[in-house]
Amino acid sequence: MRLTDAERAENREALARMNLLQRLDHIFEYYKFPLVLVLIAVVAAGSVLYYRLTRKEALLYVAYANISVGDTLDSALSEDYPRAIGADPGKCEVRLYRNLYLSQDATVQNHEYAYASQLKVMASMANRQLDVVLMNREAYDILSAGGYLMPLEGFLKGELSGRTAGRLVSNTVILSDNDIEHRLDESIPYRAETEEVANAILISAFPLFAQADFSGDVYLGVVGNSERTEAVLQYIDYLTSPPQDSAA
Repeated sequence: MRLTDAERAENREALARMNLLQRLDHIFEYYKFPLVLVLIAVVAAGSVLYYRLTRKEALLYVAYANISVGDTLDSALSEDYPRAIGADPGKCEVRLYRNLYLSQDATVQNHEYAYASQLKVMASMANRQLDVVLMNREAYDILSAGGYLMPLEGFLKGELSGRTAGRLVSNTVILSDNDIEHRLDESIPYRAETEEVANAILISAFPLFAQADFSGDVYLGVVGNSERTEAVLQYIDYLTSPPQDSAA
């Protein structure tokens, strides 16, 4: 309802007689809803601005599957890499998926964790936000069988191909099978068409990983639908290069 001229004049006189605290209380009482909306808008705009100013570009996405990585190696795999290639660590980063657990024979206690990890890996692949997986043999067998890993012969070139040639590992890739029918009726024998593909590097054989004290071999695989293949090649080159002489 609109106020009359007399009512507006009366309000101005009443406001003029108030002290500062009374005026602030009056303004808040009558305008608190618009003020709250303005405050929400300011906070939202500030959050968006802060996110844009502080968000780092992803150089590539790396997952640890079924392996535990200590702080020193973790830093080398993530924080040290941008510096090694001359990039600004304040503006770009390697994004890590840590503590993933992949297993076909998970215990009751670990089943939900394994299922959640599998969903995370599948979602990351679907969103093209997973490029490299560092994993133990069990995780490697699972990802290889599913056809998720890129064949590395022909992908690794030049000096990098020569450096990793003796460390390439082949594994089984299932081209087709009757897994669904077999699960529904175990009287139906399981059948699969497979091939052996060189789709991983025995990465724990390289100096960067020598002091990590892994309980078994660690493999590096490249996700088949990675959109950052040049960055992946550069990352593998970094991981497999001989250590630099600190005195040089």
